[in-house]
Order: sequence, then structure tokens, then C-alpha cells
Amino acid sequence: MSGSEKCAQHFRDGMSALHSFFYDRAHASFEAALKVDAACAMAGWGDAMAHVHPIWHERDLAKGRAALARVREDGLTQKERAFVEVARALFAVDDMKEANAAWLRKAAQMHLDFPDDDEVALQHSLALLAVYGYDRAHVEGQMEAGAIALGVLQRRADHPGAAHYVIHAFDSRDHAVLALPAARLYARIAPAAGHALHMPSHTFVHLGMWRDVVPSNERAFAASVDWERSRGHTSSTFDWHAHSWLVAGLLELGQYGRAKQVIDEGRAMLVAAKDDTALHRSNYADEVAAYVTHTGRWKEADDLLVPVFAPMSDETATAESMACATHAPGGSGAFRMPLALFARLVGNAVRAEAALQMGDFATAKKRVADYKAVRAQVAPWAKTLPPGLVATWEAREETLLARADTATKGPKLAFDALERAARAADERVVAGPVWLPPARSTLAAALLVAGKAKEALTAYERVLDVHTRHAPALLGAARAAKAAGDGQKAKTYFAQLAEQWRDADADLPALSEVQTNGR
Repeated sequence: MSGSEKCAQHFRDGMSALHSFFYDRAHASFEAALKVDAACAMAGWGDAMAHVHPIWHERDLAKGRAALARVREDGLTQKERAFVEVARALFAVDDMKEANAAWLRKAAQMHLDFPDDDEVALQHSLALLAVYGYDRAHVEGQMEAGAIALGVLQRRADHPGAAHYVIHAFDSRDHAVLALPAARLYARIAPAAGHALHMPSHTFVHLGMWRDVVPSNERAFAASVDWERSRGHTSSTFDWHAHSWLVAGLLELGQYGRAKQVIDEGRAMLVAAKDDTALHRSNYADEVAAYVTHTGRWKEADDLLVPVFAPMSDETATAESMACATHAPGGSGAFRMPLALFARLVGNAVRAEAALQMGDFATAKKRVADYKAVRAQVAPWAKTLPPGLVATWEAREETLLARADTATKGPKLAFDALERAARAADERVVAGPVWLPPARSTLAAALLVAGKAKEALTAYERVLDVHTRHAPALLGAARAAKAAGDGQKAKTYFAQLAEQWRDADADLPALSEVQTNGR
């Protein structure tokens, strides 16, 4: 690259951080490069690219454009000019989807022009993920991204970007096994960054490797705490995404006591925070949802969710006035996802589910109305959300309301709604632990109660096809198989869960049943 050796060293550090989505450190490294050599054009390019978070659908257009404006193009090599042109395409238009498409076109052309350059190849891979990632309708694009990253990884087994992008490209139940070697590698070579240390657990979750999920996210959260505190940042910037996956892993292992302790520690920091806690709230809501789903302690839901519905630091009388509304498409601020609203959406779904589980149908209907109101507030972001997510939300609302109407309208309405919700969920790419009960799990439980054990078993097995070794589905499948008279299947599922729960809390209600029937 053009520039001095000192600039090149800072640039390499910045690229390592950028490839691992360690954006704060990337900015710091690129700024350091520019301080020692203002003509270090590629550092300006890197600083601009660090304002784009493609997997999270985030982009700070103003800051990215300002960073690109500092790039001095005189004296650049042909390849460096190509990189700058790729970035200009990404920041040329306001609409993020159009920008990503332009980015991909330029990156693909650059890859054709420089086919032997690994950094060029990874730029192409990342652009493919930005356009096609996590979309069931465009699996080919994801596989192309993965194939490109795998090619780089074969040539450079120590490249963090290659390992990272392989994990993202194959982040689905059907393809996760392809990413397992990269996940194992990335766990060893990733920088001390929360997201980087967390990423291998994406593969581990798909494969039901819960004993690997827990340490991966313990390390990720601890690294994020160390980094953010070193920068003088508050707890709201910690990696709460990794924290929530840690909770999920503990719950799957039947370690409810430790999971509750982790939840409570996070809650204390959330309540004490004085700044924007949207990211923390969103992940905390997921933790609560997973906790009550696994434990069945629905009576605790309302108290646990109090911090989710407390006013935000930038919120006045109504949710519509939250600053996050300025970050919607077309808003005055940098584009961001409405995480505080997502938290309340999950929170209202949990409260509605809790009311249903306790037989309080009137309260359930009120909570469904609250859920619907929040969903309407998220509408400005609809076109930017992952494919199928809005349909899944709508189906959940329908099923919650139908189940609340069971007492007056009979069960058929609920069964039909659950079938539709399950089909809607089938259209989404699932990438992560179970938070709220899957529609097909709820359908399976209802079928079992209705005496339709064989149909319940089929439904639970379909859940397990998507959510590998999900403990509540394993338990449900075991019980359904036993009720259906399939003793061998029942024993198999009980044995799988007994192994998963070998270090579980001794007071788990179902532990004795599982151990006895799994022998």
C-alpha cells in the first residue's frame, strides 16, 4: 500500500480489527495511521468502511462520506483506486439496499480485475453477505460468499477476516457444519474483541454444541468489558449480545440458577445506567424470554420485564418520541435499528404468553394489543428488516390472540393460527438460540395435550431439525414419543437430554424423569 511503514503497521492493525467488526479499534488504528502520514489514503478508506456495519444493517452515511472526503487520490496505485471506488459506490446513495447493491457490483468487478488478491476477495465476500446474507431466497449468494472466504482461508490459515466471513456465510442449520473448522480456528486467532470471540458460537448453536457456546460467550463478554472500560465507556456499550447467548447456553444445559445469576447481574447494570440502553434492553428482553421459556416460571415474567418498559434516557411521554425514530430510513440521524422497540416487542410477547400460560385470557388480549401497538411503531423500518421477520411477528400476534380466544371460540382457531405461524417461521433463516417459544413448539404442546401424541412428536422433531438439541423440544419429543407408544424414540430423546443436562441443577423439575427414562 502507498504510505510510510509506520502508516502501514497501523493500517494492518486497523484491517485486522475491521475484519472482526471491532469498529472502535479499527477507527483508532486508521486515525493513528493518518496522524503519522496524512497521505496514507487507504487508512482514510478503512476509516470510512468502519462506518458501515453490513451484517447489522447499520451505516453512518455522514461520517463515512466525511472520511472518504479526506482520501488523497494522487499517487494511488490502480488497486488502491479500485478500493476507493468501491467505497464511493457504497456511500453514493442514501438508500442502504441500493448502496449495498452498488457496493457488490463494484467489489465483484474489482475481484475480476485483481483475482489473486485476498483482501480484494474478502471485500467481495463481505459485499455478498451484505446483499444476500440471512435470506433463504438467496442461498446461492451466501454460498458464494462462503466459497470465496474459504479460498482465502486455505491460502492464509491465520486470516481473521476469512474465518469470520465463513462463519457468517454458513450461519444456518443446513450449512453450519461447513463452518465448524473455521469456527474452531477463529476461536484461537480472533483478536480480543467481543464480537470476534462470540462468533464461533453461531456455529456451535446450530450444531447444538452448548458446552462450547458458554465459554465462547463468557470470553466475548469479558473482552468487551475490558475494552469498553479502557475507553472510558459505560456498561451500555458492553457486548450484551454475547451476554444473552451465554444465558441461552446455560439454560440449554439446565443450569437455571447460574443463568438467573447472570441475568440479575445484567439487570442491575441496566437499571443503573444513565445513558442510551437500547442494545442492552433488547438483549435483556431476549434473556428474560429464554429464561421463562425454559423454566416455565411465567409468574416471574412481569417483574423481570420492568426494566424493558422503563422510559429510555431520551424518551418523553410516548414511545414515538424516542430518539431511535430519528434513525429510521429517511430520518435525520444515522440509520440504526429500533432496538428499544424490539425489546418492547419481545417483552409484550412474553407478557402475553405468560398470561396465557396462567389462564388469564383477558390480560393476554391486553398484552397482544400492546404488542400490536409496538409493531406499528416499528413499521418505518419494515423494508430494512431481515426477510420474513415482519410476517413472523404478524403470525405471532395472530396466534397469541387466537389462543386467548380459545375459551369462547374453541381450539380450532388456535390450531389453525399456530399452523400458519409455524409455516411463516419456516421461511426465515434461523441464526441463534431460541428466545420465545417457536410456533411449532407451541403447536406440538397443544397437540400433546389434545391427545394427538404422534402429531405432537412430528412437530417437536421438526423443531429439533431447526433448533438442534433445544432442551424444551427434546423433552417434549421424549414425552410425545412415550405417549405415542414409541419407546425406543422416547429413550433416545430422554438419553440425549440426560447427557445435555449432566451438569444441570439438581432441583430441575424434569431431571429425575429424564434420567430415569434415558437409561
